[in-house]
This record gives sequence, C-alpha cells and structure tokens, in this order.
Amino acid sequence: MLITADMKMADLIHMDFQLLAFIQRIGIPLGFREKTINEVCEQHEVNVDFFLQLANAFHDTDYFPKEKLLQFKADWLVKYLRRTHQNYLEQKIPDIQAKIIQLEEDLKETTQSYELIKNFFKEYIGEFSTHIELEEKTVFPYVLELSNCIELGKKTCEFNEQFEDFNINQYLEEHNDIEEKLFDLKNILIKYLPPPTDNGKYNSLLFDIFKLEQDLKDHSRLEEKVLIPRVKKMEEELENL
Repeated sequence: MLITADMKMADLIHMDFQLLAFIQRIGIPLGFREKTINEVCEQHEVNVDFFLQLANAFHDTDYFPKEKLLQFKADWLVKYLRRTHQNYLEQKIPDIQAKIIQLEEDLKETTQSYELIKNFFKEYIGEFSTHIELEEKTVFPYVLELSNCIELGKKTCEFNEQFEDFNINQYLEEHNDIEEKLFDLKNILIKYLPPPTDNGKYNSLLFDIFKLEQDLKDHSRLEEKVLIPRVKKMEEELENL
C-alpha cells in the first residue's frame, strides 16, 4: 500500500509500527491527533514529499525512488542521517550492550562463551564509532559546505581551507559494511552458545540485533544509492561554476 499525504499519521503507525523510528529521526514527535501526514509535516517544517519518499522506501523494500530522492536537498538527508546516528549511539547500541551484560548470569559457568560475546561486541562498537566519527566530522560537514558553495555560486574560504583536498571518493575508500559483523554475532548466539536457561533473554537480544542489522542496511542504502551519487553531482556542479 502506497503511503500518501492525505493519510492520517496515526493510521500510518498502525499500518507499520516499524516506521516509528523513521518518524522520530525525521524530527516529528508523537501526538498527531487526527492530523494527516501533510498537516503534521507542515506543523514540524518537514518537506512532505521527502517524508513520503523515505516512508515508502522503508515500508516497502521493493520501493526505492532513487531518482526522486536525488532531487531533494542533500542537507535534508544529512540531517536525517545524523539523527539516525544519534539514535544508534544513544539507544540501539546501549540497549544491545545492556542485554549482553544481562546474559552474564546465564553464562557464569561458561565464562569463555560470555567473554567471547562481550569482547566481540566491544570490538564492534569501536569499529562502529570510528565509522560514525568519519561521517560526522568529515563527510557531513563536507556535504553541507559543498551545498553552501553551490548556493553562493563559488568556493568559500572555509571550503578551501578544510576540504580543498577532499572528495567523496576518499570516503568510499574508507566506507565499510558495518552490518556484516552483526551477522557474525548472530551466528555465535544461534549456533555456538550453550542452551540458555532463559530463552526470552536470548530471543530478545537476537531480535534487537536483527533489527539493528536491517536498520543499518537501510542506512547504508541511503548513503550509497542517494547521498554519495548526490554529492558527486554537486562536486561536478561546483567545478563547473
């Protein structure tokens, strides 16, 4: 079912509750009453077409309007991706880490297994943080300043000082698939750990890891299929000014 602007925002969540994370990250709080998607987006100064394209892409995996998304301002996508990073670092990763710590009691007689999971995830957090730091401190500021230069019709002093020797291809060389390590963690939990005394804890942890893995795939798809091609076009545009 295609999500449209005249649909009530509350009905959208009833239709697909997994869009709650997307709605939060795009900057819209709960409390919709009977307002439509269009009305809610206007209230919170969110471009409704941008909202609809992303909402449909997350709701239906077969729907990915790459060409339409490429037409939106790169600033909007950067803002959304930054809020996604914040959600990962402040909620999703700590929640999984807390559940791993809760398993210590179940695995107290198999210390080696517990240490394996704990150290594996600790290593993952380090790689994940490095990935996000690169985007937050270099890539996103570069995109925003690039957008600013195009709007002004010239390279700014700040751009020349900070990004003269940088381009998006350098980021691609460093860009890794951080969701792959989560697949390995799932396999350790599913295949190799001793039978748990509390299946509920294990299942809850696995569910969170599956959700984060899928979330990261969607995140990477936006970066690779939309943000990076959009930035390449902007780089060409700036060179042609």
